[in-house]
Amino acid sequence: MMTNSEMMKRGASAAVFLLWLAASLFSQNLFAQDNARVQQLIQTLGLRHLNAEAGLFSVIRVSDLEVTASDGKSPASNAIYYMLTPNEPINYVHRLFSDDYQTLIEGGPADYYLFYADGSVAKYTLGRDLSKGQVMMVPSPAGTAKAIVLHEDADYLLVSSILSPAWSPQRSRIGADETFIKKYADKADWATPAFMKFLIGPNFGHALGANDDGFDLHIDATGQMIWQGMQLTEKQVLVELEKLAASSAAPILLITFANPAQQPVAVKLRKLANDSGISDVRISPANSH
Repeated sequence: MMTNSEMMKRGASAAVFLLWLAASLFSQNLFAQDNARVQQLIQTLGLRHLNAEAGLFSVIRVSDLEVTASDGKSPASNAIYYMLTPNEPINYVHRLFSDDYQTLIEGGPADYYLFYADGSVAKYTLGRDLSKGQVMMVPSPAGTAKAIVLHEDADYLLVSSILSPAWSPQRSRIGADETFIKKYADKADWATPAFMKFLIGPNFGHALGANDDGFDLHIDATGQMIWQGMQLTEKQVLVELEKLAASSAAPILLITFANPAQQPVAVKLRKLANDSGISDVRISPANSH
C-alpha cells in the first residue's frame, strides 16, 4: 500500500506529464495553423521560388513612370511580396543597384545583414518587438549587398519590397567571392569569414548578373521567363527588349523553351519583340543547343 508521500509524488508526476502533453498538443496545433497560413499566403499571393537568392516572391507592380537609370531607361519603381519559411530560411547575399525598402507585413523576426558600398556593415532585426530593438522597415541604399536569415523560432516572414529604380538584371548581382569577404571581414562581431560564406551560400565564387552582354530568354518548364538565371515578368521583358532594340541596328533575340508546352509563350514573346522593333527572333528547344 502506497504512503501519502508516494501518492503525492505520483500525483505530481502525472500533473507534470499532463502539462507537458497539453503544451505539446498546443504547440503542434499552432504549427499546423501557421503552416496553413503559409500555404494560404503562397497560393493567394502567387508566391514562387526565387532563383539563386532563394525564398519566395511575386511581383505586385512595375511602375508606368519612366526614369533614367545607370543602364538606360527604366520604370521608376517596382514592388514585390517576399517570403522566407523554415524550408527556405535564407535570402543569400545579393547586391542591388537600386534603393530597396523592405517593410514587415506578417511573421518574423528575421535578421538583415547589410554590406554597404563604402565597406561598412550593419545588422537589423525585422520584427514587431520594438522594445528589443527590432525594426519594421529596413532600407538598403543602392549599391548595398544584403542577406536575410529567418529566426529559428519564426514560422515565416512576409515583407513588401519596393525598389527604385525598378529591379533590372543589369543592376543586380547575386553571389560573392573572397574579394567580398576580405572587404567586409571583421567589420562587426558577426562579420567573420565563415559566417559570410554561410550567407553567400551556394553562390560563393560566382555571380549572376547581366553585365551588358546582350539579351536572350529561356522559358522554363513552369513558363517562367529566365535571363541570366533570373526570373522576369512580361513588363520587365518589354523593358529589356526596348533596350536591345536601341542598342543595335540589327538586334537578334534568341529564345529557347524547356518543352513543347512552353512554345506558345516563346511565340508570344516573338510578337512582343517584333512590336519593339526586333525582327530577327530565333526560337528553338533548349536541348537543340
